[in-house]
Amino acid sequence: MTLVLVLLLSQLDAGGAAEPADAGEAFVSKPTARKPLARKVDEARVKRVLESLSTRERAAQLVLAYPQIGKSTPVEVGGVLFVGASLKNIAAAKQRISSSLARAKVPPFFAVDMEGGPTNRLKSLKSLRTMPTAREMAELDDAEVMKWGKTVGEAMRSIGLNLNLAPVLDVSTKGHMFDNKRSFSGDADVVVAKATAFSRGLLEAGVVPIGKHYPGYGSLSGDSDHALVTADWKEAELAANVKVFERTHEVLGGVMLANVIYPVRGDKPAIVTAALVEKTHEREWIAVTDDISIKLLADAIGGTSEQVLEEAFLAGNDLLLTTAPPDWDKGLDYIGVLTRLAESDPVAKQKLDAACTRVLRLKDKMKLLDGL
Repeated sequence: MTLVLVLLLSQLDAGGAAEPADAGEAFVSKPTARKPLARKVDEARVKRVLESLSTRERAAQLVLAYPQIGKSTPVEVGGVLFVGASLKNIAAAKQRISSSLARAKVPPFFAVDMEGGPTNRLKSLKSLRTMPTAREMAELDDAEVMKWGKTVGEAMRSIGLNLNLAPVLDVSTKGHMFDNKRSFSGDADVVVAKATAFSRGLLEAGVVPIGKHYPGYGSLSGDSDHALVTADWKEAELAANVKVFERTHEVLGGVMLANVIYPVRGDKPAIVTAALVEKTHEREWIAVTDDISIKLLADAIGGTSEQVLEEAFLAGNDLLLTTAPPDWDKGLDYIGVLTRLAESDPVAKQKLDAACTRVLRLKDKMKLLDGL
């Protein structure tokens, strides 16, 4: 990992979660009370925490999902996802985060996608009411973009959120990302500059950026949330899109894989294509899936939703994002499926331990493991 990323990520101070509820409330209400300190991963602590976790607890660390339903049951998941209307009531969101911290053995990531414009989950906050789209930020100088990143980060931290599923690093001149102004530009240099500036602002505020949609959505038409999208690119075009992420790697804690098919790498979506997922680990990123609960993914692999989960895990993803609550009685038992797979297959167990270690290493950089 480069020195820049070590220094930037080591400045994060997201507080500890193995504290009582009142201490957790203090964390979410005073996000900048403590000065950030430079630090590297404490490998001994990561190993100690890993060894303290059962196979099920390790599997749970790989799940990024809606807040679990119960108000008194343990919070097992590695990350809690806030989308849609879940942040309209800020006071309720703070309380949910505080409660989750108090009920978690290992402090979770608290994630949201704050890209700007229509993808603004915190528009109820005055400071973010006029947050520009990525395309509009591309017209600003880097200092202003960084300022917006810091403003977003500080707003997130004031609630208790610590992981931003942004910025978008897709280079587009037309198509879905262009039409929705989610892409900064059709110029790779502009995308790199603005995404880097925005990410640095997030990091200054103590929030980790997750770049998306790896290896690149480009100028593709179609929304992968609602239709199968294929990037019929040659090797050179794929490499050019990947290069944008690599040029920005110093300020990213990880990348989100696209629910897009890249025939040059295989006939299935990127999130279940090991050759693409494993490449993200060369930069010591965590690999995050896009939503694996989307029905069309099962169609894309010619299988079931459970098989999508298994294939995404076996491909090497570290965080498996789902908008279906893990304790929803009508949904998939994400944690149980991964646990049974790891307990029945030594190779799957090795993959589980490796992914859980990567998740814990990032959490340690964020000081989430302090006190464990």
